[in-house]
Amino acid sequence: MAEEKAAKKSRSKLGLVWLVLVTLLVGMGVGTFVLADYKARFIDGGMAAWFAPEPVVAVEPQFKPLEQFVIGLPSLERNHYMVLELALMSRYPDQLVLWDTVLPALRNTTLSYFSSFDHQQVQEHLQDLSHFEQELQTALNDRLSSYQYDPSVEAVLITKLVIQ
Repeated sequence: MAEEKAAKKSRSKLGLVWLVLVTLLVGMGVGTFVLADYKARFIDGGMAAWFAPEPVVAVEPQFKPLEQFVIGLPSLERNHYMVLELALMSRYPDQLVLWDTVLPALRNTTLSYFSSFDHQQVQEHLQDLSHFEQELQTALNDRLSSYQYDPSVEAVLITKLVIQ
């Protein structure tokens, strides 16, 4: 009888050990998946990403006009000048507000892009104005990304272009 009690006691201890072991393994498996999600969020956006609300998408496009640019265009005969006005478009209104913080960098990117052209090249590219807009959009989104902002410029619209 004493042997039976000892056998039951050891079986119950063994069953308890197995139960604890299975619980720990299941907990570790679930924890791995949960922590992997938190780790990915932490690496991508820091602690703020855990609590950041999803960006609001506007139905209508939102536009951010940039101040007028005056760009010198070298030429063989004489120097020419280009007067340029742009508007940036996004469907994320919160991004337009953030652009204000990096507006000098966006203006610099625009000036740098156009300063690589001379008068003849600009005249040739005027046949396809969308070419300028697409390349400038890429350059602006690259600059935004370099400052850890979302590349949120969905379109660049040249609203005024005068060459003298």
